[in-house]
Amino acid sequence: MERIPIIHTQLNPPTIKDRFVRRVKLQRKLKTVIRYPLVVMHSGAGYGKSTALTLFVQDSEIDVSWFSISQNDDDLVPFLTKLVHAVRIQYPNFGETLLHELEEIYEYVQDQHIWSLVSMMVNELSRVEGDLYVILDDFHHVEHSLSIEQWMIHFIEHLPSNCHLILSSRNKPQWTILNSLKVKGHLLEITQEDLLLSQEEMEHLLLDLYDMELTNEMILNVHRVTEGWAIAFEMVIQQLQSGLNLEPILENDPNSLQDLFDYLAHEVLSKQSFMVQQFLEQTSVLEILSPKLCDYVLGMTGSEAMLDQLADQHIFLQEVSVKHYRYHQLFKSFLENRMKEKRPDEYRQLHRKAARYQEQNGDMETAILHLERVEDYDRMSQLVSQYGGDMLKHGKLQSLYEHLLVLPTERKRHYPILWFYQGEILRYWSSYMEAEQCYKRSEELGRDRYDHYLYSIALEGQARIYLDTIQPDQAERILQHAIDLRAQTEASKEEMGRLYYMLAENLLNAGNATKAESWLEKARELNLPLEDGNLEARLYLRTGRLEKAEKVLLERKERQPFNESHHLPQSHRETDILLSIISAFMGKSEASKAYAESGIHQGIQIQSPFVEACGWMRIGHAVQLMNRYDAQLAERCYQTSLEMMEKLNVSRGKAEPYMGLCILYGSQYEYEKALEAGQKGLHETENVKDLWLSSLIQLCMAIASIYCAKWEEAQAKLEKVEGQFKDCGDAYGLMLVSFWRAYSGYHTEQDDLFEKEIRTFLQLIQTTGYEFFFHERTTFGPIDLQNCVPLLFKAQEMKIHEHYVSKVIYDLGYGSMDHHPGYTLRVQTLGQLTITLGNQVVEEKDWQRGKAKELFELLVTKRHTQLQKEEIYQHLWPDQEEEGANRSFKVALNALLKTVEPHRKARAESFFIKKDGNAYGLNPKSGYELDSAIFEEWVAAGLEENDAYRAKALLEKGLALYKGDFLPDQRFADWCLNERERLQVLFLRGAEKLAQVSVRLQDFDTCIYWGESILRMDQTWEEAYRLLMYSYYQKNNRPQAIKWYKKCCDVLDRELGVEPMNPTREMYDIVMSAKDTESYV
Repeated sequence: MERIPIIHTQLNPPTIKDRFVRRVKLQRKLKTVIRYPLVVMHSGAGYGKSTALTLFVQDSEIDVSWFSISQNDDDLVPFLTKLVHAVRIQYPNFGETLLHELEEIYEYVQDQHIWSLVSMMVNELSRVEGDLYVILDDFHHVEHSLSIEQWMIHFIEHLPSNCHLILSSRNKPQWTILNSLKVKGHLLEITQEDLLLSQEEMEHLLLDLYDMELTNEMILNVHRVTEGWAIAFEMVIQQLQSGLNLEPILENDPNSLQDLFDYLAHEVLSKQSFMVQQFLEQTSVLEILSPKLCDYVLGMTGSEAMLDQLADQHIFLQEVSVKHYRYHQLFKSFLENRMKEKRPDEYRQLHRKAARYQEQNGDMETAILHLERVEDYDRMSQLVSQYGGDMLKHGKLQSLYEHLLVLPTERKRHYPILWFYQGEILRYWSSYMEAEQCYKRSEELGRDRYDHYLYSIALEGQARIYLDTIQPDQAERILQHAIDLRAQTEASKEEMGRLYYMLAENLLNAGNATKAESWLEKARELNLPLEDGNLEARLYLRTGRLEKAEKVLLERKERQPFNESHHLPQSHRETDILLSIISAFMGKSEASKAYAESGIHQGIQIQSPFVEACGWMRIGHAVQLMNRYDAQLAERCYQTSLEMMEKLNVSRGKAEPYMGLCILYGSQYEYEKALEAGQKGLHETENVKDLWLSSLIQLCMAIASIYCAKWEEAQAKLEKVEGQFKDCGDAYGLMLVSFWRAYSGYHTEQDDLFEKEIRTFLQLIQTTGYEFFFHERTTFGPIDLQNCVPLLFKAQEMKIHEHYVSKVIYDLGYGSMDHHPGYTLRVQTLGQLTITLGNQVVEEKDWQRGKAKELFELLVTKRHTQLQKEEIYQHLWPDQEEEGANRSFKVALNALLKTVEPHRKARAESFFIKKDGNAYGLNPKSGYELDSAIFEEWVAAGLEENDAYRAKALLEKGLALYKGDFLPDQRFADWCLNERERLQVLFLRGAEKLAQVSVRLQDFDTCIYWGESILRMDQTWEEAYRLLMYSYYQKNNRPQAIKWYKKCCDVLDRELGVEPMNPTREMYDIVMSAKDTESYV
C-alpha cells in the first residue's frame, strides 16, 4: 500500500495566545487526568475543547502525544498510521513493526484483523517506559467509521496500565464500555457544562484581564445572551474592544446561539478592510490554509503576511502548526455561505482551483470533495474513475459510495467504470440485486465501446455474486466469458490468477472437488498469484478432510493477518463462518456456537447481512447439538436466517437453513415437515447444481425417514446419496451413509446389509480420523450417542474389526458389559419428574403402575447406594406385611423395567437397574443423565471458582437446570426430604454467589434477578436484600433500594423477631448518605 501522507500540523497542539485565561475549575479537573485511563471531553463547536486541552498540555509537566483528527482520517489505516506517528513525536522508535504492517495493507480491514491491530498497539504501548498520554482531538470526524469504532472499543478495553487516553469530540461516543468504566472509576468525563463560562469567569475576564468598564447588569446580560458559549463571548469582547455599544446585541435577543453567532460574525467582518474581507471570504473554501495554497488559489502573492496579520488580530484563525492555519468551523461556515450567496461564480472557481492544487499534490480525496461542493461532476467523475479503485482497496466504501450517488447517470455513462465500482460496493454489502444491475450497466457500456477489459471485469463482478451465493451453474458461463475477454487484453498474471482461482472455487461449489484441487495444484506449479478466500479449507471441508480444514483455518486466525492479503467481506467464506460448520460436523458444539456468534458480529460490523445470515444458520446447527437448549431456539435461528435471505433476495442461501430444519423436524418425529423442509432446500441446490449440499440435504431426509421408522424410503435415499458422495469425493459423507445403512440393517434385522455397511463404516472411521463420531453429537450423527453401542456389540459378535471395536467399547465405558439398550436414560427431577429414553419422552400412561414410578424416584434419590429389599419395603409399603410388600415390590419393579427398558429380552439382566443379591440401585455405569447431579456439579464448581467471569459462566449453567424443587410430587415423603432441602440450599448459595459476582462485573440487572429469585425461595435470606439495595443504588434508583431495606426489616421482624444485621444497616446508611459504594464486593 502507498504511504499515508503525514501532516505534521495534525500531530502538534494548536498554538494558543496569551489572551486565553486559565480557568481554575476546569484546569483543576484536567489535572486529575493522571488518575484515569480514559478521559472523554465532549461539547458542541466553539466551547473551547481544543483550547482547554492545549492549555493543559502547556501547563502540565507531562509529555503528550497529540493527534488532531481530520475528516480524511475516517479509515482505520490512516487513522492508526497517524496515531503511531503522533506517539513517535515523543518516542521516535515507537511502532516500527506496526507501521510496517500498516504499510502492507492494501485491502479492506476485517473484524479479526482489527483484533490483531489492537494487540499490536497495546503491546507497543506496554513497552514504553513510564506513563504515556495520548490526545485524540476532533474525534467526531471519524465517529461514523465502524472499523475505527470497533478498534477503539477493543483498544480501550485492553488499554495498558501506563497509557492515558484523552478523547475530545463534539458528540459523546455511544459505547457501552464507557458506562462500565465510569462505574469502576476509570473514566473522567468532561461535558459541555464543564466548559461553559460562568458569570464570575466572564466578570474576571472583562474587568480584570481586558480592563473594561461594565456594570454588573451588563455582565449579567452578556452571560444571559451568550449562555456561557466561549466563542460567542469572545466575539462580544472583540465588539467591545472595537468601541461598539453592546445594547444592539443585548436587545436583539436572538432566537438561537447560531443566530447570535451569525450576527456577531457579520459585525466582526464589517470592521475589516475590503482586502481583508475578500481574503477571508475567498479562503473560506479551504480546510487548511497555508501561504503556498492561498497564493495558488487566489492567484496572488503575500498570503503569508495576510495570514500572520489575521492570526495576530485573532480573527478566528487558529495556527495548527508553523504557517498552517484553519478557521474556526463556525466562522468558516459563515464566510463560505456568504461567499456562495454573494459571488457564486467566483466561489465555484475557487473550489476548482483548490481541487487542482490538491490533485497536483496527490491529495485526491480532498480534490474530489472540492469538486463535489461546486457540482463539477465532469472533473469529479474523472477523478473518481481514476482513484475509485484505490478507495475500494483501502476499504473506503462509504466515502466512495457517497461520491458515486452524487454523480449523475449521464456522467456514469461517460465513465462506465463508475458503475463497476458501485456494483462492487453493493456486492460487499450483500445488496446483490442492485449490484448485478450496476455490473450489467457497466457490461453493456463496455460491450458497446468494444472495451474488452471493462466488459470482462463487469462479468467478473457478476460471477462473484454467484460465487458469494454459491450458484455454480450461473457462475460457470459468465466466468468463462470473462476469462476469454481478459485474455484478449494482455492481462497481468495477477489478474489471470484471480480469474482462475474463481474458476477453481466454482468447480468446488459444483461438487467437482477433484477437478478444483487439481487445478489449484496446476496454478501453484505455474506460480500464478492466487487470492486467499479460504478455498483450500473449503476444499478440505467438501472432501471430508475436516481436521485439515480446521487446521488451515486456525492457522490463518493465529497468523499475523497482515502478512497475507486482507480481503473485503467474503460472504460464506469467512473464517469463523467456516470454522463453525466444521466444528458442528466434528461435534464441537460450544466452539461451533462461538464461531457462529463471531460470524454474526462480524457481519454486522462489516455491513454484510449475508455473512450475518450465515452466522444465524450456523448457530442453529450448534444449538441442535446442545442439550441445554430447547429445539425451538434452533428453529428460530434457522427462520431468522431464512428471513434475512428473503430480504436479500438470495434464494440459494435458504438451502442450508432448510437442511437444518429437515434434520430438526426429523428428530422430533415430524416426518412431513422434515420432508417439506428438505425438498425446499433441495430445490435451491439442484437449481444451481451444487451436488455436495444436495447430497447432505438428501442425507438429512434419509435420517428423518429412519427416525420415523420409514426404513424402505431411507434405504432408497441412502443408496442414491452414496453415489453422489463418491462423485464429490467426500469421505465424511460416505462414512455417514455407511453408519445409517448399518443402523437401518440392525433395526430391520438385515444381517447381510448390517455386516457390509458396519465394516465399511468402521474402516472409514479408522482411516479418516472420525473417532469423534462415537464421543460427540454431530450434525448428521445420532441424537443419542448410545445408539451406536448396540451396533458395536453386534459387530463384535460378528468379529468385524474385532480388536478396534473392543477398544471403542472399552473407551465408551462398556467393556464389562455384553449388551446395551441403545439409548441414554435422561432423568429430570427438578420441577417435575420427566424421563426420556434417547429422544422419546416417557408419558404418564407408560408407567402402568404408580408405585413403579415411585420406586424409580426412590432409587434416584438414593442413587449413591444400593437399597436392601427391606429398606424399600419400609419406604414404599410401610403398612404391609413382608410377604405382601415383596409381592408389591416385584410387580412395581417389573413395571419399572418395562418402562425404562421396553425392548429388554425376557429374563435378561436390566441395564439401568443393578441387582446385587437382595440390594437394588441405579447402575452407575449405565451412563444415565440426572439433572440434579449435573446441577450440583456445575454449581459446586462455580462456588469454588475465584475468577469472576468463569464463576459466572459455571453458575449460570448450573442454576439454569433448577426448574423447581426436587421431586415435588413426593413433597410429603420422608425419604426425599433431606435431598430436596440440600439442593435448595445449594441453589441459594449458588444464586447468592452469582449475584455477588454480577456486582463485581457491574452487571446489576443480573444481580437483581438472582436476588429476587433467592427471596422467592427464602424471604429471610438477608444477603439478598443487601445485594438488591446495592444494585438499585448503583442504578440510581435510591427509592427502590430503600423499599428493599424496609421490606427486609418487616420480614425479619415478622418471621424471626430480629432486626437486620450490621452489614445490612450499614448498606442502608450508604444509600441514605450517598457514600462511595465501589468496594462493596
